[in-house]
Amino acid sequence: MIRQPGSDDSTPTPEELRARVEGTREELGMEVEEAAGKTADVKEQAQAKAAELKETAQAKGAELKAQAQVKGAELKGQAQTRAAGAKAQAQVKAAEVLERTPQPVREKAYQVGEPARTNVKPLIGFGLAVLAVCVVVSRAGRR
Repeated sequence: MIRQPGSDDSTPTPEELRARVEGTREELGMEVEEAAGKTADVKEQAQAKAAELKETAQAKGAELKAQAQVKGAELKGQAQTRAAGAKAQAQVKAAEVLERTPQPVREKAYQVGEPARTNVKPLIGFGLAVLAVCVVVSRAGRR
């Protein structure tokens, strides 16, 4: 049998095989380039999304920080107002007690308190001791 080039029922010639292989290589090369392009696009999209999320998180953090500062200033003002009110009430009550206290009792209280006013260190020590006892008692009560 003699082979005739280009006939459909015969086996392909080496040139035809080479041409087919070359065509297949070109197709595969294009497919690889296309897949690489898609991969690069996905990577770029992921980076863009990450940058967007980072920016959103930073903005939200700044917003929350500002809100916390405003709320802190508000609470500080409220605390100062309440403290001033409590101080005023204590002064009023002290004045009332002083008015009702008989003169001899006031004089005796002044005499008893005079050493404490002149020597404050022992009084502070006593106050710290009382505070320490209160702390110990309160912690023991929680257990």
